[in-house]
Amino acid sequence: MRKINRRTLEILVGALVLLIAAGFFYTSYSHSKVKSVTGYPLNLRFQKIGTIQLGAPVKVAGVTVGRVAQMNLDRANYQVVMQVTILSDLMLPADSRASITTDGLLGGKYVKIEPGQSKDMLKAGGIVTQTKDAVSVEELVSKIVQLAVGGADDDKK
Repeated sequence: MRKINRRTLEILVGALVLLIAAGFFYTSYSHSKVKSVTGYPLNLRFQKIGTIQLGAPVKVAGVTVGRVAQMNLDRANYQVVMQVTILSDLMLPADSRASITTDGLLGGKYVKIEPGQSKDMLKAGGIVTQTKDAVSVEELVSKIVQLAVGGADDDKK
């Protein structure tokens, strides 16, 4: 059996490591949820948005119909103005509601839109004001502990 010298072995192992790393990067990039969406912008107003990220999905009835494009603070009223991009072939009623929710117990956050009943449709750049803010895990745990201990809610004092 032919012996491989140490330098050749190190080069082969290094090449194998680089090949595996390239495979991981390709898989991560190709399965990334941050994909651009062509469509029209809508603005959503929230008091707090939690840890939602740019590029997070926007869903209607569980189907992804857009992405979060921008998040800015309105310095006049301290609300978050979130701009989302919605697929151009989907028109949403003017009285639609938006909320930030979590995809399962450990899943990522996304924007859930519940279409309203209005005959008027939101136009590009329209504002959705009926929103429900994100709830943090800390707030949920605190409420569960308060219920379990039987303590009074601090806000009601």
